[in-house]
Amino acid sequence: MSFQNAIFPLLLGIFLIIIGNTGFPCMLRFVIWVASRLVPQNSTVWEELRFLLDHPRRCFTLLFPAGATWWLFAILVILNGVDLILFIILDLNDPAVTHLAPGIRFVDGLFQAASTRTAGFAVVNLAELHQAVQVSYLIMMYISVFPVAISMRRTNVYEEKSLGIYASPSEQEDDANEPSYIGAHLERQLSFDLWFIFLGLFIIAIVEGHRLENTNEHAFTLFAVLFEIVSAYGTVGLSLGYPTINASFSAEFKTLAKLVIIAMQVRGRHRGLPYELDRAVLLPSEKLQAKEAGEGQRMLQRRRSSIGGMSAVDGQVEGSQFRGEPGLSGYENEEKRKEENLEAAQESC
Repeated sequence: MSFQNAIFPLLLGIFLIIIGNTGFPCMLRFVIWVASRLVPQNSTVWEELRFLLDHPRRCFTLLFPAGATWWLFAILVILNGVDLILFIILDLNDPAVTHLAPGIRFVDGLFQAASTRTAGFAVVNLAELHQAVQVSYLIMMYISVFPVAISMRRTNVYEEKSLGIYASPSEQEDDANEPSYIGAHLERQLSFDLWFIFLGLFIIAIVEGHRLENTNEHAFTLFAVLFEIVSAYGTVGLSLGYPTINASFSAEFKTLAKLVIIAMQVRGRHRGLPYELDRAVLLPSEKLQAKEAGEGQRMLQRRRSSIGGMSAVDGQVEGSQFRGEPGLSGYENEEKRKEENLEAAQESC
């Protein structure tokens, strides 16, 4: 709050907050792309840079393809834009911001929007803002890890698909339909997160029940407790504070409630980890080759068991047609093609 009117530190802070966290994949790909334009074309460095841009997930976990990077950039613009609009419109008559000049108010709102999801800096007193703005900050703290996590899991694909090792039909359908994948990820993440957040809220409500029931303590509310829990779970650090202290709201909690906040921080710090070892960090080995060969064999067996509705006379497979080789039925032709692809994949490994 001491830098409320300092434009340059705020703008520099906005840039560093974004590229140091959610916007890091966008900045990294942009730097590599600029470097590929500056070095001599067809040189060794140019080929290495182009390989990074063409096969990003084979080289680094947080380096995404162009489409996923633009998607992440658009999400960042939308999230920051929504927070900024709500900050400006809903706080037109709030004393916390009315004393600021319009330009300073815009910069402060943009800084608060960038800081809410990750950094935890407060350029204004959050407790004096409009309640809807506080709710929007609560939501932004909760979804702070979603854009990068979705991009990582969306781009964690097998590049060996071109060699004949395919994902299951459901996975292929999700890959082809971006919104359905995002919805499925959000559904899994909500089921993974919400029970833990509300369990912590329930425990703190029991521990601090007498203060929550005290109508004389207007600042000690259940929403303030929930705000503190989500801030801890999102590892952000924002707090509505308490009027009589110069510290976070959790400083007023009892020991057991503070231990719950610590548990929220530890649990929330690990929620963005991948479900399994990322393909970007897998090195070639005999174990990896055996695993890929086994996966390919299981996929073929699964597909063989699911082609029961195919007609060997006219080559019909659930409404689609293919052209078979002379002397082979449609089923034999399909099985031969799959076995050839599997053999090619194993030889390549």
